Amino acid sequence: MAASWAVIGGSGRHKPRIEVARAPHQAPADTAPLIDPADQAPAKPEKRSFTVAATGDILLHSQLWEQAAQYAQGSDQSYNFRPMFAEVRPVLSAADLAICHMETPLSANDQNLSSFPVFNVPNEIADAVAWAGYDECSTASNHSIDQGSSGVGSTLDALDAAGVSHAGTARSAEEARHITFLRVNGVKVAHLSYAYGFNGFTPEDPWEANSIQPWKIIEDARRARQRGSEFTIVSLHWGTEYVNDPTYPQRQVVDRLAPSKYVDLIIGHHAHVVQPIDRYSNKVVVFGMGNFLSGMTTSLGHPGVDDGVIVSITVTEGHSGFAVSKVAYTPTWVEPGTWHILPVAASLDSPRTPDGERPLLEASWARTTGIVESLGADSWGVEPRRSPKRQGY
Repeated sequence: MAASWAVIGGSGRHKPRIEVARAPHQAPADTAPLIDPADQAPAKPEKRSFTVAATGDILLHSQLWEQAAQYAQGSDQSYNFRPMFAEVRPVLSAADLAICHMETPLSANDQNLSSFPVFNVPNEIADAVAWAGYDECSTASNHSIDQGSSGVGSTLDALDAAGVSHAGTARSAEEARHITFLRVNGVKVAHLSYAYGFNGFTPEDPWEANSIQPWKIIEDARRARQRGSEFTIVSLHWGTEYVNDPTYPQRQVVDRLAPSKYVDLIIGHHAHVVQPIDRYSNKVVVFGMGNFLSGMTTSLGHPGVDDGVIVSITVTEGHSGFAVSKVAYTPTWVEPGTWHILPVAASLDSPRTPDGERPLLEASWARTTGIVESLGADSWGVEPRRSPKRQGY
């Protein structure tokens, strides 16, 4: 991936959050200090920190873009996905770095669109994720190669046009050699992305999409550290669909990655249901964040496919570098028909929520909190966030 160092603003965001590093201001040489430095104790350097908001699969089925076409009526767009993100936009925009997972290829011209099992979806979703507050997306998934190299290219072109950085797939061998870097609150952060496989498709060139090979991930993370990364995030598309418990292969990968001094945080997706948060070797592992936006519903026979989480992570500088200092999460639920992503607690708090929807939201809350904390994350401080109003967003 090409390194990302540009100021990210516009696109409907509340404020630019990822900035170009600038030299610190220096006083003119002939300016005398007002206080003799010898007369005061040296000031303690302020610890740097930043926040991350991460979410699971953005998986566009045809029913979503049919609704997006309805939302676009009266505008100059063919599809408008922004309303689907409106309720979670405050949470995403509040983070210093917001990371999505773009699971499917984006069409170059919105022609020949296709849904499951081989995807080709409207490129307007890139505009929507930028508007929602995302700064970066992982793009390595089992659907990365659904439209071949042209689909890889059109996806990255659409994200570039929207001002959203990306990691996991590449348009050229040279691009694949680059590490995706972001400057967040003055901290140089690296983001890497990998997938377990490509649904039987083979990339035309091996560099088009990253596959999960622990030795390669560690090597890439080592290169990132050598090039200045102060904190490295690894996104993994892994696990077994509709299974909440981490699988043995997932745990094997974590056993390899977590002890590495070059890997600082692991975030996962693909299972289409929420999986637990855990710690290995003092590293936080978010096994699976569920479906953040998809056309799947529990009524299809897989409970929890409409559940997701926004995982909010605080990273703080310590004596030996940066590490995760706090983890919280916001359970979400996708409302059938409107396909709005709803923060569950805020929706339950709202008097506007229909009575018939409340039992579905309550069931979603119980599922998500039970699963996320099933490996004991609550014992080390991980807890669900309540509504944006209560959290002061």
